[in-house]
Formats: sequence, C-alpha cells, structure tokens
Amino acid sequence: MGMTAGLEGSITALAIFLFINSITPGPNNLMLLHGSIKRGFWACRWHMLGITTGVAVMLGLSYWGMATLVVSFPAIMLTIKVLGTLYLLWLTYHMAKTDFTAVVNEALQQELASKTSGATTAKNRVGELPLSFGQALLFQWLNPKAWTMTVVAPSLAMFHTSSSWLDNQVLLIMCAIINILSISCWAAGGHWLRKLVHLPRMMRVIHALIVLMTLYCAVMLWR
Repeated sequence: MGMTAGLEGSITALAIFLFINSITPGPNNLMLLHGSIKRGFWACRWHMLGITTGVAVMLGLSYWGMATLVVSFPAIMLTIKVLGTLYLLWLTYHMAKTDFTAVVNEALQQELASKTSGATTAKNRVGELPLSFGQALLFQWLNPKAWTMTVVAPSLAMFHTSSSWLDNQVLLIMCAIINILSISCWAAGGHWLRKLVHLPRMMRVIHALIVLMTLYCAVMLWR
C-alpha cells in the first residue's frame, strides 16, 4: 500500500500565528530580556534552547491529542493559570529587588576576568535568570501563552500520513526555527542594552519597565 498524505489548514497561517506568539512580549521574552541584560546573549543560550524544546514538545503532544484533552477539561487550564501566575508573581518580586546596575557591572567584570584568566563564572541559583535548559523547558508547562500557542496550532495546519509517528514533523521543525529566531531577538536586544550600564538612571527605568511588564503578564493571564 502506498503512503497517503493530506494537509488540513494553511501552513502560512500556522507560521504567522507561531511568529506573532513567539515575537510579542510575554513571560519567556521578558525573562530573556532581563537575563541577557544581566549576563549577556551567550549566557542565555540554554534558556533559549529550553524554551524552544519545551514548546516543540508541547506542540508535538498537542498534535497527538493533548490539545483535545486540555479543551475538554477546563480545570487543566485553570490549574496552569494559577501556577503560572504564582510563578510570575514570585519572579516579579525577585526581579524588583535586584540592583540591576550592580548586577550588570559585576557580570561584566566576571566576563572580563574569565577572558584573561580562563576562570568560569558561578552558576545561577535555581530560578535565577537566565534559566538553565531544564528550568526553561519545565516553565513552558506553567506558561499559559505557550499552552495557548500549542493548543491552537493543530487547528491551523495538520498533516495526516500513514505513519502516525511521522505526522507533523515538518511543522514541529518549522515551529522550532520560528521560535528560536524570534526569542533570540529579545536576548540580543538585552545584550545590546548592557551598553547603557554607565547610565544608572536609564538602567533603572529599563529595569522598572521589565518588572512592570512581567507583572502585567501575570495579570493578563486572567483577562
């Protein structure tokens, strides 16, 4: 028997949907912005890979039936919203009490020292930004924006083949590429903003905006 394949929906619509959800402000991008200002773009590489891997895994599970499960049981999404809100409020508190300028200066000095001596910088504490690969991956399961994106995606485009485990692999790869390129823009932007460390007042304004936007994300989960 020959393999049959069909596509429901539009790949273009899916790509636009994934891009808009990946590039617009949200918990992931604000955490990357904050973390890259503190530690630089390269220090966020595992955080970015964790986000992309987590979203790809969730999207794959949604194509294999998880989306239907979440839609059928609203209590699941309610639990995610509660846990996600608590985490964002906890994160907002820790962001707010950070002396941003001092942290950035310390990180820059450590980077300079590591280049001259070959020493490595200390690892982040659990939950400190930027997150590790595992922490960023697990956070996606508490991120309602990631859930919305991965639950809606199968309704926009879905391949059907005779080999179920191969279904939608192309779409998952497309999602991963769009996601990593989009969130990288935020990490790159944060890295560029480190140039303003010699302007403490400007750094305080930027820090306050990131904190307020993260708090806004927590509130908007319930709109």
